Amino acid sequence: MEDLLAAIVAELAEQEGISDHALGKRLGLGMSQLNRALSLLCLDAAAGGLGLVEARQDERRRTLWLTDKGRTLCRPN
Repeated sequence: MEDLLAAIVAELAEQEGISDHALGKRLGLGMSQLNRALSLLCLDAAAGGLGLVEARQDERRRTLWLTDKGRTLCRPN
């Protein structure tokens, strides 16, 4: 699961604002598998998650963005 979470964050570091469907397609994931991973990445630490990704809903499309915490994690040292 850690590899999947890292792959999602790495993809978003390359292209923020991608739709969940496009991300799933790029990574070869089904939507249920992607949604399980996103629930962990989107929840904040107080709720038991990592707080690295934000999901935004506009009309019928859900787009994914790194949070400030996610961007900091991806920033090279």
